[in-house]
Amino acid sequence: MDKVRKISIIIALAAVLILVGVDQLTKYIANTNEILLSGEKIMFIKHILSFKLAYNKGAAWSILTGKKFLLVSISLIASVLVIYLIIKNVDFKKNILLSCAFTLIASGAIGNLIDRAFYEEGVIDFLCFEFIDFPIFNVADSCLTIGAISLMFYVVLFYKEPEKKDEKLENVDNLGVEEDA
Repeated sequence: MDKVRKISIIIALAAVLILVGVDQLTKYIANTNEILLSGEKIMFIKHILSFKLAYNKGAAWSILTGKKFLLVSISLIASVLVIYLIIKNVDFKKNILLSCAFTLIASGAIGNLIDRAFYEEGVIDFLCFEFIDFPIFNVADSCLTIGAISLMFYVVLFYKEPEKKDEKLENVDNLGVEEDA
């Protein structure tokens, strides 16, 4: 592994730690705010964004509510898989979009995994769009969403299948048959 890849992996893992830290800090602030705990809403940007505390014992849009063991297991497996993908594929110099996508997805998966595993109430949500009817969400959800959209853009616009050798030629080469010069 070359030096640039090592630096990319270190940057990606450091970014994951920072984003998970921001996610957990903002959830802690929301979960200890007296106004939010009373059920009130705090307007942040009028008609655009407010803070309202909610708990989600399920996944997106509360699917699989009450299936804590399943959700923790899926979140743990996804987190480990994406960290593995970071270690195997991240290279900010060669592919910034893919590298950022994996970094954001890992951050979001780990942030919500922590809530699912350690908070009886479930995932702590507190961000609320005022201009559309949309579920309350958090920083980890934002990381997951932006990361998934980035990954989709990468796959649609930039991903190319690795070229495969012709199997017949490969088999002939393996038999020791030499080509005429």
